[in-house]
Amino acid sequence: MTKLLSFLSAIILLLASCKKNNTPAVLNDPLPEAGTTIVAGNFISSVHASSGTVKVTKDAANKIYLVFENFKTDNGPDLRIWLSPNNNGNPYQEVGLLKAVSGNFSYQLDASFNYTTNNRVLIWCKQFSVLFGYAVLQ
Repeated sequence: MTKLLSFLSAIILLLASCKKNNTPAVLNDPLPEAGTTIVAGNFISSVHASSGTVKVTKDAANKIYLVFENFKTDNGPDLRIWLSPNNNGNPYQEVGLLKAVSGNFSYQLDASFNYTTNNRVLIWCKQFSVLFGYAVLQ
């Protein structure tokens, strides 16, 4: 019985973690000029509801962008964008802090980002090691 209570307490803590509002609510940045879409994916919820699309694009100047469209997730502290080959975030490449929990925005990626091997875009709460949601780039 003690193990069951400990397990249930851990689950409740996990679900309640990352609720503090630190990330801006809505951002609708101008997106990079239409270019070539290299890979794309739809967000799938994990511990928190997440939706929208993400894609890697290349513009006419060969700049690479990670573009979020119609994105939405719950708010939380210390939310990061990670590229990883799996959903547990080990290993990962950090793109940066999540710009907003809703809207359209992008990140310019430099040549060090390997979106082929690290084909999952994770919304990760670093403070509590919680996966909010993810998209598989295909």
